[in-house]
Formats: sequence, C-alpha cells, structure tokens
Amino acid sequence: MNNSSSMSGLAPVRQNAWVHTIRNLAREYATAANLVGLAGVLLALFLFVAPLPNQWNIRLPFYLVLFVWIVLRPRVALYLMPVAVPWGSLDTFSIAGLNVNGSDILVAFLIIAWLMSFALRPALAYGRSGALIEDAGPRDREVTTAPPYLILALVILLVAMSLSLTVALSKSDSIKEISKWVEFLVLIVLGTQYLRTRRQIWILIAIICLAGVSQAFYGYFQAFFDLGPASFIRDTSLRVYGTFGQPNPFAGYLNIPLSIALALLLLGSNWRTRILGGLIALLLGGAEYLTQSRGGEIAIGAALIFIVYCGLPHLRRVIGLGVLAGLGILELFFTGFIPDYVLTPVLKYLGLVQISFTTPSAQDYSTAERLAHWIAGFRMFITHPLFGVGIGNYPDAYPNYYITIFVNSLGHAHNYYINIAAETGAVGLTALLLFLMATFVAGGQAYKTINKRYIECVEVEQNEQGRDTPGRDQSRPYAIKLPRPRATKPAGLRDKVFYLLHPVKMVEYYRPQGSRGVIETMKNNRALAIGLIAALITVCVHNLVDDLYVHSVTNLIALLLIALIRLGGVTSSQVGGHGGNFDYRQIVKR
Repeated sequence: MNNSSSMSGLAPVRQNAWVHTIRNLAREYATAANLVGLAGVLLALFLFVAPLPNQWNIRLPFYLVLFVWIVLRPRVALYLMPVAVPWGSLDTFSIAGLNVNGSDILVAFLIIAWLMSFALRPALAYGRSGALIEDAGPRDREVTTAPPYLILALVILLVAMSLSLTVALSKSDSIKEISKWVEFLVLIVLGTQYLRTRRQIWILIAIICLAGVSQAFYGYFQAFFDLGPASFIRDTSLRVYGTFGQPNPFAGYLNIPLSIALALLLLGSNWRTRILGGLIALLLGGAEYLTQSRGGEIAIGAALIFIVYCGLPHLRRVIGLGVLAGLGILELFFTGFIPDYVLTPVLKYLGLVQISFTTPSAQDYSTAERLAHWIAGFRMFITHPLFGVGIGNYPDAYPNYYITIFVNSLGHAHNYYINIAAETGAVGLTALLLFLMATFVAGGQAYKTINKRYIECVEVEQNEQGRDTPGRDQSRPYAIKLPRPRATKPAGLRDKVFYLLHPVKMVEYYRPQGSRGVIETMKNNRALAIGLIAALITVCVHNLVDDLYVHSVTNLIALLLIALIRLGGVTSSQVGGHGGNFDYRQIVKR
C-alpha cells in the first residue's frame, strides 16, 4: 500500500514537471518574432510553388523571408551584406532603369526595418536562463554613434556629386553612381546603431572573411578548369576574376579580408587566432596571386607595411632603413651610377618606361590603355575644371577625349582620383579627399582608444606582478582594475567528451581567465583594428590604378568603417559608472 501510494504521488509531480518544461519551452521559443517568421516561411513555400513568371516564384519567397527576418532582426542585413557584395551580382535585375542586386535590396530592407522600429512595440524575449530580455527585437539599437564629421564629409561628397548633375550628359548614369554613395551613408548611420557589442563585431568580421574564402575557392575553380575569356590569359595562365568579371576589382576585393587575416596572423594574441588568420591568409593570398593584378600586389604590400609598422614597433627601424635604401637606389639610378638595364625591367613591369600609345606590344597593351584613360581623364578635368563632365559620365564623355588608338572606353579612368576629378571637377575631388581624411581620422581615433586600453591592461598586469613599467609616472594611479581568474574544477572524462562534442564550449572552457584573458581580448581587438585600417589603405592605394567602387564594394567598405568605429565605441563606452574603472569583463562577455 505504501509503495502504491508513493508511486501514485509521483504521477502528478512528473506531470507538473512536463507541463512546466513545455511552458518554459513555449515561453522561450513561441515568441512573436518566431511565430511571424514561421508564417513568413509558410507563405514563402506557397509562393515557391505558385506559377509566377520570370523566375519570380524563386525570388519572391527568398526576398520575403529576408524581409521578415530583417524587420524582426535588422542586424541580419549587416550580417548578410558581406555575402551579398560578391555573390549578389549573380542575381541582378532592372527596376526603373536601375540595376539592382542583393546588396541594394538589403539596404532597402534595413531602411524599412529602421522606420518600422519606431512604430513597433519593444520586443519581449526570454533567454535560456529564463531571464526577460527587453527590447531584443527591431528596437535593439542605440542612437547613432557615427562621428558627426564623417557624416558631414559624406553629405558634402553627395552634394558635390549632385552639383555635377547640372552638366551631366546622362542623368541616369549619374543617379546610378550617386545611389551607391547614398547606400554608403545609410549603412554608416544605421549600421553603427545596430552593431552594438564586441561579439557582433567579430561575427561580422568572420562572415567577411568566410565570404572572401568562398570567392577564393571560386577563383581556384576558374583557374583549374580554365574558365575565362582568352583576353584574361597572361603568360599561358588564366587571370582569375571571381564573380567580379575582371581580375583587378577581384584582387581589390580579396585584399580586404586578406588584410584583416594578415593582421590577425601577425598580431593575434593566441595560437588559435593566428592559425585561423594564417589559413585564411593562405587561401586568399593564393587567389590574389592568381589574379596577377599588379595594382592588387602593390596595395597588399602597402597594407603589410602598415601592419608591421603599426603593430610591431620594434621593426620600425628596419622598415625605415629599407625605405632609405630604396630611395638611395633610385637616386643612384637617376644619377647614372646604376646602369639602365638593371632597373629597366622593373620599371617596365610597373608601366613607367618604354610604353607606346600607337603600337603597344601584347605585354604593354593594358598599361598603355590605362595611361591613355588617365590622359583622357586629365583632359576632361582641364576642360571642365569646376563641376566636371557629370558624375558617372566618364564613359559618355570619353569619345570626345580619347587619344591615339584607344577609342573604346573601359567605363572609368582606371584611377579613381582622376576619374572623380574628371566627373565632378575640383569641387568633387576636394570633397572626396575630405571624406577620405574623415575616414582615417575616425579609424585612427578608434585605434587610439583600443591601443590605449591595451597598454593600460599590460601595465596593470605588470604592476600586479611587481614589475614597474619603464618610463611611467609612478605618481599617477591606475584607473582600471583587472578581474581575477575564477576557480574551475579540472575536467573529468565525461567533461572532456562533452567538450569534444561541443567545440564552442571547449573554446570557452580553455579560454584564459582573469587578467590574461582580458589582455588577450584587447590584443585581438587591437589586431583587428589595425587590420581594418589596413584594408581601407588597400582600397585607397589600389584606386591609384583602378576603380574599386564597383560591384557594391562601397557597401563592404562601409561595413569596415562600422566595425572599426563600433570596436572603438565598445571600448570607450564602458568608461564611467564603475567608479572611474574600466569594466573589461563586459567587453570579454560581449
């Protein structure tokens, strides 16, 4: 009787436990966002089988799912943008005469989600611990943190481009060019609101690198099967071009994640970061080599010099000596102490000597064509020095300014600075230079904040270990306090098996704790900041011989700026509210 009574008493308890579990699961997963998302998926499946013309039965469900997803989680648009930049060009269609691809649609969805967030109620969600998370949905954002001077510089650039509309031959071409810079402005203003934590920044960087690796594999596929036009063959090997249609912009795109990977490889705080950075750099570097882009090689060389100079201070003297040696060699060459036949092959490879505009050889044709377009751009600027020939109108005006045999326009001047001067005149060129200056000021300010905190962490750790920092003012107290490592029990056999099955948990378990973990975190942030600035440098250097503001690469550049600005903002925003101390535990957690 007692046994039966006790057993009967367990039934309600077990039933209540199941009810409680189901209620918790429903409360956690049956949120408004998930229910709306499920409804969107069901509607998308219906549209997928619906008989719609022109393949829209595939596009509509896909973009509908994206729209619902982005409205509920606007940050998703930022995460998908690195994938849409290289691969979105495969699905391009025309709307009102404008070519639209995936990255343009993502920007439009982001704008709609931002506008709808003012009308939507704050989302209520429950985390895995059961704690209520308020405002975790469309309104999960901050006030814009983009520097005002950067926004002002962008507005001035857009105004300068708009002024050139008054003299443009083709208004539609001008609108196309202006629209991508409007998207750039939208991403900077909204992206800095939705990218809020260090974890989100690193997720974005990981997606940028993975998207670059996917393009690298596509380039390897092209090289292995010789998939490309005969005009892309140089020295019996095909120049790979990815989804960009041309090897040079493809090389410029690869340099962006390659710069980040090189910075993490050389400046990362632990072996995991360096190994991952090295693998990504190896894959991207191989594809970069297969493009055979001289502009890309020069640009990544400049980025590597910056990474070493900024991140490895003990090698600055060596770099300075190398620069002096290079200048000395040039001086000896120009004074006649070095024979012409020594450096002439190098100068010829760079396209600086022995270039014919009337009868160029097969090896020199591309260089002569590029120089001819430079000259045509200069002639446009001299003829229209104030407002140029109209933004985006270089190919329209080219027939009136070409030289010798190069009668066909390549679409731009193969030097963006000459191109912007030709299309928008001195007003536009000045606005562009102001914008670039504002870009690097914002990047430099973010790096300065991160580097300062990293140095303070190192000094505090040395002080706690009884080692004084040389040259430091001992009367100045430290304004930060590093956390102590928490005690963790040794992992048993079952724990080790669990960690093998859950790599993320294993990384968290073996991650350094206390002050060492904080220092590694800040060192990785510093390496990332240097890599982001180096990526921006590659774009500026490569634009000396090409135009990289094509195929929505401007949107990717905007993401680099957003990540850099927010990385510095996440660091500086933790100051205050903690008795003057810097709460690094929040940074590590986020």
